[in-house]
Amino acid sequence: MRVHYLFIRILLLIGPLAWAQPQPGASDRETLDLAKQYFQDQAYERVIDQLKDLGERSVQPEVYKLLFDSYLELEDFRKAKKLSRDWAQRIPARRAAFEVDAYYLNLADEDPKEAAELLEDVMQIVGQSGGQAYAYGKAFSDRGYPKEALAVYQKALKANPNMNFDYQMALLYGELGDIPNMHLMYLRMVDRTPGYLSTVKSLLARSIEPGSKDENLEKLKEEIVKRIQSGAPKRFNDLLIHIFNQEGNFRAAFTQLRALDRQGNLEGKEMGNLAKLAYNNYDFNLASRIYEYEMRKGSEHPFYQTAVIGWLSSRKEDLSAINASGEDWRKLANDFEIHQKEFRGDPYQANLILPLSEIYAYRLNEIDTAESLLLSLFDKAWVGEEDEALAQIAYADLLLFTGRRWDAIIYYRKAEKSLDQSVIGQEAKFKRAKAAYYVGDFEWSQGIFSVLKESTSKLIANNAMQYSLLITDNMALDSTTDALEAYAKADLYFYREMYDSASAILELLEIAYSEHPIADESLMMRAQIKAKQNDFESALLLWRRLVLEHGDDILADDALYAIGQTEEKLKRPDLAMKAYEKLFTEHIDSFFASDARKAFRRLRGDQIN
Repeated sequence: MRVHYLFIRILLLIGPLAWAQPQPGASDRETLDLAKQYFQDQAYERVIDQLKDLGERSVQPEVYKLLFDSYLELEDFRKAKKLSRDWAQRIPARRAAFEVDAYYLNLADEDPKEAAELLEDVMQIVGQSGGQAYAYGKAFSDRGYPKEALAVYQKALKANPNMNFDYQMALLYGELGDIPNMHLMYLRMVDRTPGYLSTVKSLLARSIEPGSKDENLEKLKEEIVKRIQSGAPKRFNDLLIHIFNQEGNFRAAFTQLRALDRQGNLEGKEMGNLAKLAYNNYDFNLASRIYEYEMRKGSEHPFYQTAVIGWLSSRKEDLSAINASGEDWRKLANDFEIHQKEFRGDPYQANLILPLSEIYAYRLNEIDTAESLLLSLFDKAWVGEEDEALAQIAYADLLLFTGRRWDAIIYYRKAEKSLDQSVIGQEAKFKRAKAAYYVGDFEWSQGIFSVLKESTSKLIANNAMQYSLLITDNMALDSTTDALEAYAKADLYFYREMYDSASAILELLEIAYSEHPIADESLMMRAQIKAKQNDFESALLLWRRLVLEHGDDILADDALYAIGQTEEKLKRPDLAMKAYEKLFTEHIDSFFASDARKAFRRLRGDQIN
């Protein structure tokens, strides 16, 4: 019995080793897989033993790498060098990689003399056969020897100046920190190979920091301008404009584009693309100037209508940003009127009527005029389905704004039904739920908000979630819903821009329900009212109170994002960065986390691709 037990124990001990041994007739694949396992287990001697036979006849890179790396781990440089020499003879097509491995081994073995001799041999080969430079340059670069790789390419060029290693050399100069020569290679790439323009643009985009002063970049721009003045191809203008755009210097880009346009060297869309870029970066004044430049080419210009809409829309955003006077809004409304009559019966007309109705309703307090404009878009053959739905939503907004809640719900429902599965339909559904919430129909509206938490629009989903939680939390903890009803009434006043009435309710709420869950929502709305009234310092105090007193509640991230945006507006980037960083580090699942991270990096001076 004891003998039997001992035999079993021996089997258990040697079993794994027995399985690990290559079986007679094992395939090369099985042998290689077992060697990989040994390498992972750091059993380097077993790797070498396992691959002894296969290594003498194989041409598989995996076999070579396993053997080479195992010799390195064991610091057996002599055998590693022999391995490289043998494989160089076995596979002449990959000779460069094996010889560079030998170069690496000589340096690792502290044999600089032999390394220098090998490098000299490589240079002689490249000097006699320039085509070999591609293989040797890549091998040196891959091994982490940029200087040697650069020397290889330079040697080949000395022997044959017509060869082209511009791309490879540009990357190597960049790796070595030689930015002027890297830029020079970029220009050579664009000059000699037009197809490289997009590559160079992409490479430059990684290194340009918006708003920063880069001496090397200034020299690059100067060199490009010199070439343009000497008659360089149009692609150099494209490159210069790209650099201006990456820097955020849209005005310089506009100047360059305008010069090209006057020479007849624009294809058509470049001005519009720059205008969009300026608009998306909140430079509405410049965007309007670019669109106006295009618009002045006349109604026969293929982008005339787009330019008119862009010009008016940019001016509208610009006036909103500076809190313009009624006189400024009146002038803009007149310009809208002129062009919407010009577009009469054209589908583009809706793109003018919708913002014009908003100006009349909310900037000039001419409700009847706004209503008339919106009604003119209903049931017209020239108005598309989406534009009509947007007009119905805008009309419902106006009805709600003027206190006609039930009529508003009807039009929200019409827009929702016509585009049920689209983002526009979901927006209509969300606003219909809010209309019910405003007058205390909480259970019905909460049901819709719950559904919209799954909206394909991230913004709608986020807003719906907040309202759903607002109702659920406050109804669960307040049997009378008095606080929620008061807050909803204040919310309606806020929407209708009756700020004093909303503030009065919210201040009473804070006194009567200081410990109620509605407190953070109340603070948020009070801050928003102060911001609407341009009292930014008071708004910041309220947002900071919200973060301090309700840091774990759902609105804390909203408050931090509002603080960041407001501090930016007040030209206090350090305080803005602090708010953004707190947001994306402490509220990683926030709807605003991604935007906050981008804003933080932008203010820090990072390149944002």
